Amino acid sequence: MKTTTPSGRWPVRNLDPRAVPKTERPVSEKNLSGVKNFLGLYGGEHIAATEFIFGATLVMWGVPAKTILLGLLIGNLLAVLSFTFFAAVMGTSTRLTLYAYLKKVIGPYAQRFYNLVWGLCSIALAGSGIAVAATALREVIGAPIQTEWYPTSMSFVVAAVIMGLVVAIVAANGFEACARFASAAVPWMIVIFFVGALVALPQLAAATGASIGSFADIWAIFDSNVGSGSGNPDAEPMTIFHVACFAWLINLAWHVGSNDMGLFRFAKNYKYGYLSAIGMFVGHYFAWVMVAIMGAAAAAVLGQSLTVLDPGAVTNTVFGLTGITAVIVAGWTTANPTIYRAALSLNTVLPRLSHRQFTYGVGVIMTVLACFPAMTNIGNVVQVLGWATVGIGAIIIIEQFLFPKIGFTRYWAMYRGVKINWAAMIAWGVSILFVLIMLGTGAMHPNFIFIPEFFIAGACYLVLARIMGARDDYRAEELREERFQKELKDLVDEEMEEQLSQGENKDTKTSGRVAGVLAIVAYAALAGIIVTGFFTYAEAMAVDSFKVVAFGLTVVYFVLNGTATYINYKNEPAALT
Repeated sequence: MKTTTPSGRWPVRNLDPRAVPKTERPVSEKNLSGVKNFLGLYGGEHIAATEFIFGATLVMWGVPAKTILLGLLIGNLLAVLSFTFFAAVMGTSTRLTLYAYLKKVIGPYAQRFYNLVWGLCSIALAGSGIAVAATALREVIGAPIQTEWYPTSMSFVVAAVIMGLVVAIVAANGFEACARFASAAVPWMIVIFFVGALVALPQLAAATGASIGSFADIWAIFDSNVGSGSGNPDAEPMTIFHVACFAWLINLAWHVGSNDMGLFRFAKNYKYGYLSAIGMFVGHYFAWVMVAIMGAAAAAVLGQSLTVLDPGAVTNTVFGLTGITAVIVAGWTTANPTIYRAALSLNTVLPRLSHRQFTYGVGVIMTVLACFPAMTNIGNVVQVLGWATVGIGAIIIIEQFLFPKIGFTRYWAMYRGVKINWAAMIAWGVSILFVLIMLGTGAMHPNFIFIPEFFIAGACYLVLARIMGARDDYRAEELREERFQKELKDLVDEEMEEQLSQGENKDTKTSGRVAGVLAIVAYAALAGIIVTGFFTYAEAMAVDSFKVVAFGLTVVYFVLNGTATYINYKNEPAALT
């Protein structure tokens, strides 16, 4: 017969800290990561494969240039604030992944269901990134553009398998490996988006009969070929608010949905959330606009609609092998952290497997999905992720921030010992039903649905939690949980101390100097790409010559900076997982 707690409720867990799976433990304060890793991770993930899809979307919308620029500014600012005050605050205050946090809020059975849904969706998103990257390799091997939902070229399948393998290996090595991989790619990706648009402008001008003599000429080309007049005339007119909500929605699952708690648990404080700005404003603002210019140029040069061109065709037309490399690298940097999160999520369903084993397992599924060209429609995948998770995001935000202020008890469902928090599950279900009704009736534009969905889920949860016991007295359970968390923290710190001590005797001075020299030469090669890009823009260098030189400098950059990054990574006393 089960024993009860002093207040008469069932015990919520085995009170031995060692019995807590590592995926559900808070990270040690000794295992926190620096600013550089977060800049690399958010830069790498959001200056990535999705940009080649969303940049083209702006062209197909035909939104006026001013609307594009102002709408993206507002939407990405809202995204940065959401990352900071939701995901980062919760991650740094709890030091838990969202999946461990959900176990306390919605109950272990409901948590496993959410983790299963989110994990499978994340695998689909990572598969989308790899599928987009495979469109670039398709250009190299001469495979045809994939127009069916299934693959029609074995070469495309082989390309997807190779790139999926790389992603699985990197992600299996944990947070630090994902961050280091992204850090090596980010500076180059920023340069490539800028230089790509720089060399695309004269090609676009030549193809459309325009001239470039001043900034006003550039603006006119941008407005007429990227903005108004280039979209579908039958489409619903798009306003600043449509564009802003689209930019905010794209990463909704990660900031309002708080799935990036798993990354921010390694941050030293919540202000690291502001570092997401490198992804939002360089990736989802600057890069989207640059890709829009490249897309318009490729369509004009090839004399085809952008709707029938994939990212590989666009970048190869404008940028040659360097552009193809950009799509491939962008696919990797998108998929790496996504698979890392998917493994964290699904690992809670089968905790007996290690994170590394689970990562390889989900990597296989991701690679299989990437073989299907339908997965390149990454925009739909991201929107579905946002709609599916914003309801849960509202619930945990209400519980974390509002409950203590209105006399409700945080983690009340855990203290009651319930396996499923029905207040949360019903509220989530109602929010999903609202989405389905809006999509089915067309009563609201898809870009706006998530806003009322959030408030519907939050309001339902408040009412139902009040009815089901959130205002009851749980002081005894809270004291017991506080003692348990202190014991768990001591255990985590002790284990981390042992891990750190294993790397204390490494002699890293010589290798560190070597890595520094390699990095300097690599950045000199990066500067060379910028210089040749300006020469090409000024028509002092032929586009074909630029393509050759830029690719050579790209190879130099990745060989040298990749080696330097690997040396620094191996010199670390411990890797974050």
